[in-house]
Amino acid sequence: MGRLRAVAGYSLEAIVVVVAYLAMYFSGYGGDAPFLCLLMGVLGGAQQQPGVQRWLSGGDLRRHATLRMALLLITSTVFIYATGWGAVMVCGLTMAVAVHMRYTGPHLWRAGVVWTVVCTLAGQAAIALGWASSYIASPAVHFGALGAMVLSALLIRTIGITDVERREAQVTSRATERRYRALINDSADVFAIYQLDGTVNYVSPAIRNLSGLDPDKIDVAALRDWVHPEDRADAVRLLQEAPGPGAQLVPAEIRVRAADGTYRWTEATIRDLTSDPDVLGHLINVRDVHDRKTSQQRLAHAATHDALTGLVNREAFGRTLDAACAAGETAVLFVDLDGFKQINDSYGHEAGDALLIKAAEILGRWSPRGATVGRFGGDEFGVIIPWPNGCAEQAAERILAGLSDPVVFAGLELPIRASIGVAVSSPGSGAGELLRRADLAMYEAKRAGAHGFEVAPPTRRLVQTGRPS
Repeated sequence: MGRLRAVAGYSLEAIVVVVAYLAMYFSGYGGDAPFLCLLMGVLGGAQQQPGVQRWLSGGDLRRHATLRMALLLITSTVFIYATGWGAVMVCGLTMAVAVHMRYTGPHLWRAGVVWTVVCTLAGQAAIALGWASSYIASPAVHFGALGAMVLSALLIRTIGITDVERREAQVTSRATERRYRALINDSADVFAIYQLDGTVNYVSPAIRNLSGLDPDKIDVAALRDWVHPEDRADAVRLLQEAPGPGAQLVPAEIRVRAADGTYRWTEATIRDLTSDPDVLGHLINVRDVHDRKTSQQRLAHAATHDALTGLVNREAFGRTLDAACAAGETAVLFVDLDGFKQINDSYGHEAGDALLIKAAEILGRWSPRGATVGRFGGDEFGVIIPWPNGCAEQAAERILAGLSDPVVFAGLELPIRASIGVAVSSPGSGAGELLRRADLAMYEAKRAGAHGFEVAPPTRRLVQTGRPS
């Protein structure tokens, strides 16, 4: 049954024409060659079958296309002129050309026009020679055929050109679609189309490389969990403030979870394309900038921190001290390691570096929470305490106690000794003055004996205030 419906579907035009012809014939207006008409109708219907067309072309529908069109038009011409109404039924050749273009393509419309003219002229010649009958008397039959022929040719041309342009547009559209799909599929950027109701229409395959997520199984919950908890508020704000078409995009740096469970920095932009009928959503673009971001962070850290110990360097220490003094009462500890030069000269720079690293660790551990610890260079360190209130002296004592344990290097126990100067800011004094007083106090501690601290009074006279036993 299915096969029969397929055959009838491809030959529908021929079946309709034959039925119409039978109605004309039984009404007495079907010509005097009914068997020839029926035979041509059957042959025409058979030529509309895809299997017959492939047989005639040897399996390749691009072969013998013009000859196969000519055969269908000749069959149709014999049919319409055998009915006695050939002059007014010439327009039926347009249908035959259209049927044939369904198999061979619209580029043969010019051949269709030529064969329509040839077949019409042949049919009219048959009427003029008396080989074919006509219900329309001469010369009206010839003028009618001329008009029908011109209309048929113009109609075939219109159908052909329209179909050619449509197919070219389809080819261009498919090529553009393939191009953009290739760009998106091969791009490292993640693209997604997101609806405000929570629907995710599309996610590009790049998300698999960035996060390990399956782009075909992503929903709004997966996207929310993908973003670092601390950055979700920024992601929501970015979505709510998404600019429309043509407006400037403002990127945001958002961390997303990678396939290994760590978080990577990305640069995200969102554009509101809910008014675009081809998108109807928000277009999200996520670009992996983790390497660039971490490189910038490393450069920024290197510009403000000591490479050996990881403490802030002299320049960053000075800026922090300026800000602390401007904010209120501040204390500074100036720390100098005793005997460092001898250890460095005796055991080498590696031993000296180990000593400096250990000293930096102890300073960071025993300084008050919120204090800034820095290295000035060589064996000199500093500690900024923004709220002294007795913390400075206690911090000095804890640091000296922590430095009492020797550093083990290459099987050797290297002692760490230090002299610390403590200075507390006074009204009107600046960072430079405070640091100078702490430096002078440190030298007083060094003259008084190794491994102790001195507190610088507001006046120029320095008084010894404490020394661990």
